[in-house]
Amino acid sequence: VIVQTHRIGDLAVAAMPFEVFAEIGLELKQRSPIRPLMNISIANGSHGYLPTPAQHKLGGYETWIGVNKVQIDASVKMVDALIEMLGELHKEKP
Repeated sequence: VIVQTHRIGDLAVAAMPFEVFAEIGLELKQRSPIRPLMNISIANGSHGYLPTPAQHKLGGYETWIGVNKVQIDASVKMVDALIEMLGELHKEKP
């Protein structure tokens, strides 16, 4: 899937094509080297819900096949990729 980061002045934007859980957005904001950070869900597509591995263990509608179309650790991989991308943006001067 396509994930994106953008920088507009001092503002960073992280975008994912999922309905992300609050924990994911909070982790992104906590780990981001650029603040403030705005998270955008359902960006450039919609691939269903994106639960965390902990939410998968709990089960529930958002983890069912059909509404969740990615592997259990997909949120971890996407957050790590976005943080790396934000790090690259942080190195550049606005």
